[in-house]
Amino acid sequence: MTPAAAYAHATAVAEIIAGYHRTEMAAHRDDLTTPELKRRQDGRAREEARHAREAEQPAEERAHLRRADKAAYLRDKLAEAERADRAAGAPPRGDDA
Repeated sequence: MTPAAAYAHATAVAEIIAGYHRTEMAAHRDDLTTPELKRRQDGRAREEARHAREAEQPAEERAHLRRADKAAYLRDKLAEAERADRAAGAPPRGDDA
């Protein structure tokens, strides 16, 4: 491999790695409010449930159902935390900036 080709390859790999770490799944976003996080988890649960219904293989269906269950669980936990915050008189999470 020529030095120019090696450099181009290294640059491409670095861009891929940098892009991976900028994805929504890898990003740690403290600026989202609890209601926004709940909406996102609800959307994920619905999307994964739809993918499960459309799956062609049983294993694929099970994987999507597990993801839908996890998103629904997280949505419910966020709702629980929001209710607890309201009961304690605390400001909503993410709005206290």
